Amino acid sequence: MKHLSKTLLSAALVAFTGMTAFAQDKTTGVIDYEVNAKMPQRGGAEGDGEEQVITFNQHFYFTGGKGKLDTERPNFGGGQRPGGGPGGNGPRGGGGRFGGMRNFGNAYVDLTGKKYLQIFSKPEDTTKVYYAEEAYAAAKDPKLSDKTKKIAGLTCKKATVTVRNEEYTVWYTQDLPFSYSPINGLLPDGNGVVLSAEGSRRSFNALKVDFKPVTTDISIPANAEKVTEDQLREMRRDAMQKFRERQNGN
Repeated sequence: MKHLSKTLLSAALVAFTGMTAFAQDKTTGVIDYEVNAKMPQRGGAEGDGEEQVITFNQHFYFTGGKGKLDTERPNFGGGQRPGGGPGGNGPRGGGGRFGGMRNFGNAYVDLTGKKYLQIFSKPEDTTKVYYAEEAYAAAKDPKLSDKTKKIAGLTCKKATVTVRNEEYTVWYTQDLPFSYSPINGLLPDGNGVVLSAEGSRRSFNALKVDFKPVTTDISIPANAEKVTEDQLREMRRDAMQKFRERQNGN
């Protein structure tokens, strides 16, 4: 009986140790962000005082040195802009009616190489996918603070960072084995994960960090064609121009 009890106890300890090791595996999981952003009312222009605040969610999946940002499409009150959003969705800050956000949908990240992979499909042929690489940009003259706080269960440091003339209050953690920011250029130390960023026109706040196996496909489409950032920018500009022409009945 004693031998049986020891055997059962050993088995329980092995199972518990395995569960604990898995629970502490921080290389795979998902970060759930809530995003708030100001944009002009439909038909208005930036600076005319007529703005609305929209709120939507983003889910950043990470595993195996790769990441994918999945954005839940906001409700803009009707109509869809080229690329699935108002000028697009991605990590670059500033610009556009929605502060540089590019194609609402998917964006990919090479966590090992520290690169964002911007993707785009032309509205007239969504079967063809193009992508360009954008290297992580270091924060310029960040103001570091010794203040810390917990966000989604992780210890975060505070910093103030300016990206394209917009100042952000940033909270970032170095408790994860990779680096990532919803906006390129926000990482004060070059390493870490931004869990909160508050600017004058938009904010990102992590509601939850869930460490679990990732079953979502986080690789860029196999048929994606690599282009330069300038080429991708020109494609987006052309798509926006065609969209405006259709809107004006041309």
